[in-house]
Amino acid sequence: MKSIRSRLVTTLSITITGLVLSILVATDIAVDSWIDNEFNRGMKSKAGMLMSLIDIDEEGIDFDFSGLFMPEFSGNTETEYFQLWSQSGVFARSESLDLFSQKSLPLEKIKLGETKIINIELPDGRNGRVIYTRFIPPLDLDDDDDLTEGVNTSLQQPITLAYAASSEEVDFVLWLIDVIFVVSTVSVIVFIRLFVRKSVDSSLAPLNKLNRDISQLSIADKNAVIAIEEPVKELQPIVDSLNAFIQENRQLYFREKRLTSDIAHELKTPIAELINMAEVAIRFPNEKELEEDFKPEVLKISQRLKSIVSNLLLLHKYSDEALPKQDACDLNQVILRTLEKCDLERVKFEFQDDIPAVVSNLFALESIITNLVNNAKQYSPDESIVTVSTLLSKDDKLYLSVTNELKVPLTEDDLSQLFDPLWQKDSARTSNDNFGLGLSIAKSLSKAIDAELQVSLSGQNITFSLIIS
Repeated sequence: MKSIRSRLVTTLSITITGLVLSILVATDIAVDSWIDNEFNRGMKSKAGMLMSLIDIDEEGIDFDFSGLFMPEFSGNTETEYFQLWSQSGVFARSESLDLFSQKSLPLEKIKLGETKIINIELPDGRNGRVIYTRFIPPLDLDDDDDLTEGVNTSLQQPITLAYAASSEEVDFVLWLIDVIFVVSTVSVIVFIRLFVRKSVDSSLAPLNKLNRDISQLSIADKNAVIAIEEPVKELQPIVDSLNAFIQENRQLYFREKRLTSDIAHELKTPIAELINMAEVAIRFPNEKELEEDFKPEVLKISQRLKSIVSNLLLLHKYSDEALPKQDACDLNQVILRTLEKCDLERVKFEFQDDIPAVVSNLFALESIITNLVNNAKQYSPDESIVTVSTLLSKDDKLYLSVTNELKVPLTEDDLSQLFDPLWQKDSARTSNDNFGLGLSIAKSLSKAIDAELQVSLSGQNITFSLIIS
């Protein structure tokens, strides 16, 4: 099972660590290169200074060097070394070379004007670097131009200079920087891991609390809702959707609870009547008057039970189930045929002639019309007229309307319960012929054929409208 927390922690840790590690590596390389280049530049500067002390005059090569001002070449301070080679061999070397058994620096053959730096082991055993450069010293003549005539320019011979110094301090600094880099890298990785985990846990805290609230929520509690103390932008739509879902399911829960109670109530009355009649018949077996009424009453009660059960089964069968729409029919003809079965007494049919044929489910249409008309006749005054009409709207929607006068006034709150199974305005349920299932069946069949059944009040009249697209 995938974990959002683990995935976030891993992804963020790898991403941030990679970014920080890249910066640290680039910084380490840049610092190491800078220190190394600065050391080499220092060696080049020192070698250039030594080169500036060499010139050529009439007497030959002149090296104007004084160990008094450069004690490092005499071994009094941080020991450094230099050595000069001319065409005839070693021309000069530092006094520091005489302090050790190795009296000379190795000669590296290089081209004129070339400079080369290599790593070596110094005469004192330390690790160091030596810079080699090959150059021609300048002439050192008098300012009088006449003296330059006849000077032998062959005296300008190439000189090779080797200057060596210890690199252990630089190597230690570079090593220390690398150690700091490694320690910093490990520390940063651990810190980022802990920081990211803490940050992710903190960010997911509202989601975890939401999960706990959902697990503790009871759908039977009418006042229970999900609420976040500190609203989170990403979670608020989820909370709103969950509350809407809970509210809808709570209504279904209480509806089913009421429906179960209503079914028990509807079945209890005829069953109790049958039991009472059976007990009376058993107690008085020879009463002829009881025998004459017993069988018709038993049949009547049994038919009532059958009607209740059949309607409940019909409601259950077509709830949330789509019916095939394969019957092409004229709605006016369907209504006329259905009204003939329902008895045209008190029913007035007003129709529009030019309505187009519809493709729907004939059984569903006939059942809806039958239930709507029977409901209108049942709950309207005896002398009133039930009006059935058809109309084609401008947006090509076909309207089938059933309008009747109300025998018992209804409120807007009652309209929201009209389509609930077994709901009746009369809470005592004194009717033996109606059980509050006709409108529920009509509503379920309307959904099954993708039609819409609406209800509206206009004074003392109520209108049920079936809208067929």
